[in-house]
Amino acid sequence: GERHSHAIRMIEAILDDVPEIQSINMCYDVACVFESALHRYKPEWKETIRARIGRFHLYGHEHSCHVLYNLLRTQGYGLMIGEEPEHLWFIILHLIKSGRVS
Repeated sequence: GERHSHAIRMIEAILDDVPEIQSINMCYDVACVFESALHRYKPEWKETIRARIGRFHLYGHEHSCHVLYNLLRTQGYGLMIGEEPEHLWFIILHLIKSGRVS
């Protein structure tokens, strides 16, 4: 399974650096699992942090995830796809030297 500690630490760093942030809407491939883990770890963030699943990753989830974590069903996400970083990496992939050794 995915480790959520990195994502939680990133949120902590953002809130430490910019304490006036009132809420964070984020996309995460496993938001259905992450959001409950986050609220167990930091219950005070329940009203502050919302995690939803990007459109392409949503297809691999159960029906309940489609209802509860769909970007199109959640106010504040607009027409976001949720895969924007992956699109950027694909565009600049040719600029990155491979670390693989044959």
